[in-house]
Amino acid sequence: MSMPSLRRRRMLLAISQLALAASLAACGNADKTVAPGATGDSDLELLASVAYDLFPYPGLQADLYVQVSEHLLKAGNPVITAGLQQLRTAVGAVAWKQVDEAKRLAVLTELQTSAFFAALRAGALEVLYRSPEMFDLVGYGGSAIEKGGYINRGFADIDWLPAATK
Repeated sequence: MSMPSLRRRRMLLAISQLALAASLAACGNADKTVAPGATGDSDLELLASVAYDLFPYPGLQADLYVQVSEHLLKAGNPVITAGLQQLRTAVGAVAWKQVDEAKRLAVLTELQTSAFFAALRAGALEVLYRSPEMFDLVGYGGSAIEKGGYINRGFADIDWLPAATK
């Protein structure tokens, strides 16, 4: 990767992270569970930020990542609570998105075989890839069952495959 494109990518990443942080801060009805006297992210903000690091789609609204957090926190899985503590121990009282990207990657790499990471990944996949916003982003038309199936919905008009030759 050339140096200008690397700088551009880092700049775009920083802008998307700032936009995500601003959107998360605007969520007033969020769970603000943080230890008394501590600084840094709430549980909701921390999980949303980590979910974004796992599945960074700048084209998605930040509220989808907040929905991932809400889904995980609502489940009440003790693995999530333990994982949040591990993340906070690793980064201290600093907000996740203010931690250097290399450090965040190192923390997530260390946790990638943990039950917390598996639960976070599964929850993020479930919420993100079931959302119509993601369908639009990746070009998926959604479920066809309600619309009579795929057979009469353009399934045979694929234009990106080469024509069959005999």
